[in-house]
Amino acid sequence: MIVSRTPLTESAPFDIAEVARHCRAEEEDFADELERLAYSAAAQFEDLAQVALLHQTVAVTLESADLIGAMAGNILFLPVSPLTDANTLTVTEDGAAFSPFMVSTGQRPAIRFHAATPQGLVVITYRAGFGDSHTYIPPDVRNAIHDQTAALFDSRGDFKTAGHGLSPHMARIAARYRRVAL
Repeated sequence: MIVSRTPLTESAPFDIAEVARHCRAEEEDFADELERLAYSAAAQFEDLAQVALLHQTVAVTLESADLIGAMAGNILFLPVSPLTDANTLTVTEDGAAFSPFMVSTGQRPAIRFHAATPQGLVVITYRAGFGDSHTYIPPDVRNAIHDQTAALFDSRGDFKTAGHGLSPHMARIAARYRRVAL
């Protein structure tokens, strides 16, 4: 399964003034550094929680044999959430539209194939994300990004603590959004 993401907005997934307040730093003095750290924290959250913070097009490409292996019965759980608009999802089978399926939206999006599953090269595309700006990102996620940014900011230059993982708040919130696989 190959998953690619294409951003649909150039907005930052945070407000740099909010990040600076959370880090107790003067925005003017540390704006560039805080921005880099906040982008890093946002990317960490997206990877951990398997979410798109801001709208992006997600393309999932796989062969039909891999599709069958990835499915639970006739359901394929999509790798990136949230999916808020089922109308943005398309499935192609060797380049041709494939339509006998139902879509479940939300934080745990999935496709339920009806009588048949697509064969050959299957490409599933959809729009994932909370919205077009940081204001659409849930407050707990925004706070987790701020907290992780503060942890990165506070440990910069300290080789004893640098690279020791996530802030506890980031780990807890990411776990809340991540899909658990059995």
